[in-house]
Amino acid sequence: MSVTELKATQVLDDCQRAVECLENVPHEDKQLFRIYWTFCLLALRSVEEVILKYDAQQYPTIQTLWPKRRAELDALKQEYSEQTSYDECESDDYLVYHRFIHGEQNADCFYGDLPSYVDEMWVMVDQEHAVNWENTYLPMVDTEKWGGDDCREWVQRGIDWWRKEIAKLISGAVINTQKGQK
Repeated sequence: MSVTELKATQVLDDCQRAVECLENVPHEDKQLFRIYWTFCLLALRSVEEVILKYDAQQYPTIQTLWPKRRAELDALKQEYSEQTSYDECESDDYLVYHRFIHGEQNADCFYGDLPSYVDEMWVMVDQEHAVNWENTYLPMVDTEKWGGDDCREWVQRGIDWWRKEIAKLISGAVINTQKGQK
């Protein structure tokens, strides 16, 4: 099994392309920005579903590997709370998986905060006179929670995080397959 065989990888490739599109949104086109932003959030969140509902059916070893990893990730919720500041959190897994991939997608897409959220990013940038439309800086709104990083950097972190997780799944699946053949 290789990374390219997994459908989850295709979702990540599409998300990567959407980040590139986010980088090139025409001057002040908030609607187009929201469209790409929404796609990125939904794509990052759907990777897990694709792993479980498609890739695990093709490669049954994943059916046992991902739930174990998910349990490790869920244990992080006991260690960190939503109020933990970016600077206080030492777990990239918590920040990326729980706070960004699950938290932002839930807030922006499930609870309808997306249009106001993107508008708030724009307002914050305008108020701080940080606008440079040639290289727009759009930080996540709550800098205490996000460390002041540009929202597109967070999407890229999510993509990179998933790529590492998928590589671990494949590695574990190959090892388990080899053990089973002995």
